[in-house]
Amino acid sequence: MDIEIKDDPEVISVVVNGDIEMMTIKNFKEKLFEIGHTTDKDIEIDLSHVDYIDSSGVGVLISLLKLQKKKGRDLNIKKVSSKVLNVLKLSSLSDVFKM
Repeated sequence: MDIEIKDDPEVISVVVNGDIEMMTIKNFKEKLFEIGHTTDKDIEIDLSHVDYIDSSGVGVLISLLKLQKKKGRDLNIKKVSSKVLNVLKLSSLSDVFKM
């Protein structure tokens, strides 16, 4: 998995390439939490190049959403692949995240 971070004046954009699962979750979690703890900006996550996300990956997204809400900032998930969107819909989380 590869994570590309773009720091714009208004928002931090994160583009994820590759599956988010048990073997890659440590890197995903560390990078997202580092961003969440060090920025006062909104965060956008592009999941268009992610074919699979497991429950640990969804858990990281939920934790980051809670962190952003505490700061009064947004977490937006954009360009979601159809497979990831199905996972979020099945877990009733597609309504929780701004998409």
